[in-house]
Amino acid sequence: MDWIRDNEWAQRLIVIGLVVLAGVLLTWIARRLVARFERRVGGTLPPGSRGLKRAHTLAALLSASATVVIWVVVLITVLEQTGVPVGPLLAAAGIGGIALGFGAQTLVRDLVAGFCILLENQYDVGDEIVVAGVEGTVEAITLRTTVLRSLDGGRHVVSNGEVRVSNNRTKLYSRYVFVLPLPYDVDVDRAIEVARGAADLMRTETQWATDMLGPLQVLGVDAFSELSVDVKLYVETRPGRQDAVGRELRRRIMQALVREGIPFPFRPPGTR
Repeated sequence: MDWIRDNEWAQRLIVIGLVVLAGVLLTWIARRLVARFERRVGGTLPPGSRGLKRAHTLAALLSASATVVIWVVVLITVLEQTGVPVGPLLAAAGIGGIALGFGAQTLVRDLVAGFCILLENQYDVGDEIVVAGVEGTVEAITLRTTVLRSLDGGRHVVSNGEVRVSNNRTKLYSRYVFVLPLPYDVDVDRAIEVARGAADLMRTETQWATDMLGPLQVLGVDAFSELSVDVKLYVETRPGRQDAVGRELRRRIMQALVREGIPFPFRPPGTR
């Protein structure tokens, strides 16, 4: 013990060993906490599900970040104990970090935004969303970008840092909102009942029963146009099925109104 007290390098080696041991211990603790976080986010999701993959991605990112931070601190401490002047190194690293920050600030913003999108589960692969003025179905989500496929087949790659507001049309359920134009001389209440009857009949069919989550909802008269009274309605559907249900429902409502002798407003030929 006296030899250790009198030997400066022996003391430094002991400190270095303790620092490395502390780094190993902190890394183990960090990984355990990240694993607990992954289990909490993943929950009881089945293997291979998108939610489980998202939880694994977040856990891997957190684990790598924590490991880097811990061992950078360990490395600086070891260098300081071996007599290497860390002040100039830290200053150089600070200057380099500032330069890199200016050059890669957009990349860092995209990565941080992507992490938040994944953590908050704002949208997932297969969802129909509107972000950064682009509308489409999500094909892929990474930490840096969101890939969308629009209805016309266009593939849009949106940087996550550009996502200020996300509009998810298929989260838990969807709605098909539409307007039913009626002539001014038509009994609006009767026309609404005919539309409801067409929707109720459609809900009894096996093909559409699971897609339609409720009866046709009538919001009421929405506007008075030049030729018609506009009634706004909507139907609630399974996620992503709103367009298919809405198109079929429009067709059936039109046919039901025609059968009941309720005309649609029209502009005679030659008029403006």
